[in-house]
Amino acid sequence: MNKAAVTEPSDRHRFWWVPNALTIGRICAVPILMAAILAMGLRQESSLANVPILFGLFIAATATDWLDGYLARKWKVVSGFGRMIDPIADKLLVAGCLIAFCIVAKGSWIFMVPAVAIIFRDILVSGAREHAALTGRVMPPTKLAKWKTAFEMASIAALIVWTIGTAILPVSETVPQITYLAKIIGLGLLWLAALLSVYTGSLYLRAAVAD
Repeated sequence: MNKAAVTEPSDRHRFWWVPNALTIGRICAVPILMAAILAMGLRQESSLANVPILFGLFIAATATDWLDGYLARKWKVVSGFGRMIDPIADKLLVAGCLIAFCIVAKGSWIFMVPAVAIIFRDILVSGAREHAALTGRVMPPTKLAKWKTAFEMASIAALIVWTIGTAILPVSETVPQITYLAKIIGLGLLWLAALLSVYTGSLYLRAAVAD
């Protein structure tokens, strides 16, 4: 919701509140999504009822990431609050899921290292953008940063499949291979996202402190 001018209150669409409501809903879904991941991953729940909840929450959360901005631009109701809260919601969604996966993986370094890199980068970039805003500069997301976000979401989706497979699928000759493949794909995308996080984060920091 940061690609259009802020709309004056008198010109607002009658559903002006919907985009921000979707964003806030995405934030509210984060702790529920974390709880679902932990329930499946740690407690080894055998009930299939948790599967649609976990997938449904994640799909809904990622869908609203696109929908809130689309509606705000279409209805010309882009707001300063929306500009602020939208990237925060994205970062909370990613950080919450990564923390849950690290707990499920019992602190394994192969999960922890990229997760910490991504979370630290997001915090530092938020600070860099705030510093730049105080000096009147705008730091829009770069193409690489958008790819980083895409890799993060794809990684989380694959790791959700791994979590569900580990918890509910019976042991056989083929199922463990599918679950293992989801884990490998998820970790590969996560490490790729972490590398992009470090690189793009350094670019943002350089731009923020430049004279």
